[in-house]
Amino acid sequence: MAERGGIRLPPPVPGAPRTPLTLCTCCHEPLAPGTDLCPLCNTDVRGGPRSEAARSALVLGLIGLAILPIVFSIPAIVMALRARRELAANPSLHGRDAAGWGLATGIVGLVLGISLIGTVVLGLVSPR
Repeated sequence: MAERGGIRLPPPVPGAPRTPLTLCTCCHEPLAPGTDLCPLCNTDVRGGPRSEAARSALVLGLIGLAILPIVFSIPAIVMALRARRELAANPSLHGRDAAGWGLATGIVGLVLGISLIGTVVLGLVSPR
């Protein structure tokens, strides 16, 4: 049997139809049938439906960190919590990492926005 990347490849059977070999989308190593993660680079190769709420939470959280912390961070937190409930109810959806990072960036953006407002208010009311 041939072996490549730690996976044993069966010998070709003469006259049998050839099934296409599934390759990792990242490192292009051959994958055993039914594999969800590449054993070499740990890439998720499942594909399938993704949670749009999780993606939205991540985008809103990043915009909240970069542009307007409070305006975009609060919706990022709400969307991340909604995505987490959606992902818990439907295990076939992908996006758990995006929901987690959306929640984290939303919380950091909210803390950053509150501290920015607090600094401005303290600067205005403090005696010179």
